[in-house]
Amino acid sequence: MPHIIVEYEERLCDSIEISSILQAIHLSVAESGLFKANQIKTRAYSFHDHTHAGKQNPYIHIQARIKSGRDADNKKRFADVILSSLKPLGIQASVVTVEVIDMDRASYGKFVPD
Repeated sequence: MPHIIVEYEERLCDSIEISSILQAIHLSVAESGLFKANQIKTRAYSFHDHTHAGKQNPYIHIQARIKSGRDADNKKRFADVILSSLKPLGIQASVVTVEVIDMDRASYGKFVPD
């Protein structure tokens, strides 16, 4: 935990390696002390067809999924840590957004194979 999912317009691959984005997020979240480094899962999915404000401007949306129970201040700090990690990368997107999503603790399941 957490699961961090980066959705990005595929043209952004021309200007930056997506692995750099994932590494920056992972490192900054680990250094924040909010989660242990070995608990952070990051992944990315590209999309082609989209609109942003009625145009084709590339953007990034990040879902940061965590188990329920954290207060609003911790969630805001988490979102801020993610956004701050991306600023130095010079991403050529029209906007980068983060959404912290609570996953219901009671219904969350996990399997770790032997």
